[in-house]
Amino acid sequence: MHYCKKIILSFKRFPIQKQALSTQKKIKKATIITTSELATDHRLHKLAGTLQQAGYECEFVCRIKNGHLPYHGKYPVRTLNTLWQRSPLFYLMYNLRIFLHLLFHKTDLIVSIDLDTLVGCGMAKLLKSSKLLFDSHEYFPESPEISAKPLIKNTWLLAQKIFIPLVDIGVTVCQPIAEIFQKKYGKSFLVIRNAPQKQTQTSKQVNAADNSKFTILYQGAVNEGRALRELVQAMHQIERGQLVIIGDGDIFEELRALAAPLGNKVIMRGKVPFNELNYYTSQADLGVALLNNMGLNNYYALPNRLFDALHAGLPMLGINFPEIKGFIEEHSFGITIDSVAPEEIAKAINKLIDQPEPLKQWRNNALKAKLNVNWENETAPLLKALKTMN
Repeated sequence: MHYCKKIILSFKRFPIQKQALSTQKKIKKATIITTSELATDHRLHKLAGTLQQAGYECEFVCRIKNGHLPYHGKYPVRTLNTLWQRSPLFYLMYNLRIFLHLLFHKTDLIVSIDLDTLVGCGMAKLLKSSKLLFDSHEYFPESPEISAKPLIKNTWLLAQKIFIPLVDIGVTVCQPIAEIFQKKYGKSFLVIRNAPQKQTQTSKQVNAADNSKFTILYQGAVNEGRALRELVQAMHQIERGQLVIIGDGDIFEELRALAAPLGNKVIMRGKVPFNELNYYTSQADLGVALLNNMGLNNYYALPNRLFDALHAGLPMLGINFPEIKGFIEEHSFGITIDSVAPEEIAKAINKLIDQPEPLKQWRNNALKAKLNVNWENETAPLLKALKTMN
């Protein structure tokens, strides 16, 4: 009788234990696919933090590329090797590797970063029950490296046409690009600008430049279309200034040769991990957001450095393109010019060196504005969309 009673009680307990187990919150997995460099692309880590806040366990999938800085972060990383590191063959092979990886690895949310990963992610979406989030950091077919190559440009436009309709949540960096996607493909995109988080942590102090000189700072990719040749040439006409260039890219060595006759008036730092970048920004006197008019991607650009400068209290000199001009004027922390001709750049900078009174007010305006312009405010619509999707 005693043993029968114990057996009955054990059965009574079983449903209670089963119910308790069933109420445990399921941890979902998000796989973030990118070609970007993890050590320098802060947006990727901020996005992973937002996904984690929404209940996802995040993992990065990226390529192996010579020259990438080592990544020291809290998220696990899988790397995909290819025989090529650039050219159409790289993109073909990398997207095939993405597709095969996703096909044989379980994930609840596929996160495609930029169009150059969307083909592989979209193909996997067709065969899996995973949701697809597409984060477009630029309007890729109109980027300077692609816009002048009709065959390559049309190939990426075809990829957009096929795979953007498969996207469950679309995200991009400014309203004009969101409107292009809406008009072309009838797909609504959330606009999440790449603002810093409310509190930015940095790891160590660095010396950005000669603090006795007026420091002009460029930070970003050292690629075509960034008006960097014109900026270096302008330094011949700026006697009391020093230009610091932070970043790497396709024209880095060409730019280094162009800057060589200027000696220490142009400092080329190369790549800097994102957790050290704020010190360079905060030590400068003026930042630049200058672009050549080389397609819609540049014309509607809203560069990351504008937001970094705002949070560091750094006044900006920008080009008179709609998004750049609008952002600088909205927050009253700089000026814009109509041309990136070296003499126009030099004229604007020399005026600020000779008459620095506006700089203090611009710094104060930027530091006030950063209280509202931050990653947490920008990503509130994404968190809502993720909850709705689930």
